[in-house]
Amino acid sequence: MKAITIWQPYASLLVGQKFKRFETRGWATRYTGPIAIHAAKRPVAQVMHELERKMCWGSMRNIWAALGGLYNLDLLPTGAIIGIGTLERCNAITEDFMDELSPMERSLGDYSHGRFAWEFSGMHFIDPIQISGKQGLWDWEEQL
Repeated sequence: MKAITIWQPYASLLVGQKFKRFETRGWATRYTGPIAIHAAKRPVAQVMHELERKMCWGSMRNIWAALGGLYNLDLLPTGAIIGIGTLERCNAITEDFMDELSPMERSLGDYSHGRFAWEFSGMHFIDPIQISGKQGLWDWEEQL
């Protein structure tokens, strides 16, 4: 099965799919089909600190709002496969595409022109499976 590594808390927000359906990347993929979501080993506090440092206040506020009551940041799993679903398509980010996004979704990714929004569906959490992640789209031998 293909897998992709994503920083927390974005990985959990994507798997939960209540607030995030797209993962933005600087590169496109032709792959569609089953996919595992790997939560990067980078500590959540470090990611949040980097967002603060970059002054991504809109993103920070929306992450906190999305996570409020749903997740304890200190308990989010890292360095593990946390969910499985389907990669439906890879969308080029255009003005028309942006017009279809909710304000929350916009704030939870880098929707700069020239980038791509990978669209996921059917995501569900699994018990975390500790494994080292990789860059890019990589192969994971299922251990379910």
